[in-house]
Amino acid sequence: MTKNFSCTHLRNLIILITLALGYGCASAVPDSSSAPTAEEINRVEFEQYSYSGIYLDISKETENARATHWKPDGTELYITGRYTENVVNYSITEPWNIGTAVYRNEFSVSGETGSTDQQSVPHGLFLRDDGAKMWVFNRTEMWGYNLETAWDVSTAEKGYYIYLGEHVQRGHDFDFNPGGTRLFIDDRNAQAVHEYHLSAPWDITTAEWVYSLDISDQEQEVRGLEMVLGGTIMLLMDTVRQEILQYHLSEPYNLRTARFLDAFDVSAQAVQPRGLSVHPELKHIYVTGRDHQQVYQYSRH
Repeated sequence: MTKNFSCTHLRNLIILITLALGYGCASAVPDSSSAPTAEEINRVEFEQYSYSGIYLDISKETENARATHWKPDGTELYITGRYTENVVNYSITEPWNIGTAVYRNEFSVSGETGSTDQQSVPHGLFLRDDGAKMWVFNRTEMWGYNLETAWDVSTAEKGYYIYLGEHVQRGHDFDFNPGGTRLFIDDRNAQAVHEYHLSAPWDITTAEWVYSLDISDQEQEVRGLEMVLGGTIMLLMDTVRQEILQYHLSEPYNLRTARFLDAFDVSAQAVQPRGLSVHPELKHIYVTGRDHQQVYQYSRH
């Protein structure tokens, strides 16, 4: 009996020690309720950015400039001029430092024909990552161009055209997903961002409208759009608010999952901000200022 009693106590003691150790380990595991949310992980931390004091004067080459677009390595910059009806190309001697930009050449979009007479007011701009294709958008129409020499806009030849006025009232800027199968267009009059799906990648003539995101609770006059962080963040430039609006997409490149997060004030530099672009790793944000005819560089610190 004594032997059995001792074994029983020993067995119970082992169980108690095991349970105690288990509780101790469990207490070391962070509470899942305190883990960062997707919004906290996938976002542009605006509080980390400030104006760098670096800018590019574009007054000699453009008038009423709008969208900017960068070559992926930061060595070439492209800007649309609304009144000058052109796409201007600058070479950047120190990659991503807009203060080192030097005028290279330009491409005139004046005189193109479409379904309306508004082609001579170019706003949005996009060049594919290989530099072989370029798209220019006015307000309801988009033209696609093939570049005979990659990244040289002076060699552009028109290849595609589409009228989007069935859904777009007064668009300004646009962006594609990396595969060229989704197209996003801002719309200041509709107070929305439109999503289109392309059945043939990069062929805008195959674009079909699928959804319009209502941004009326935040937007006053949107004139710039960038999809970043793998399509989990959409940035919009609002001219009247003089702020960059940030939206989180819980499903990448799906506007149905978008919700507003916060905003970044650029009013100290750009009185009339009319364009937006970003460094691929979000080291810099670039804003086009219409009134001073400059592009401002904001940097992460």
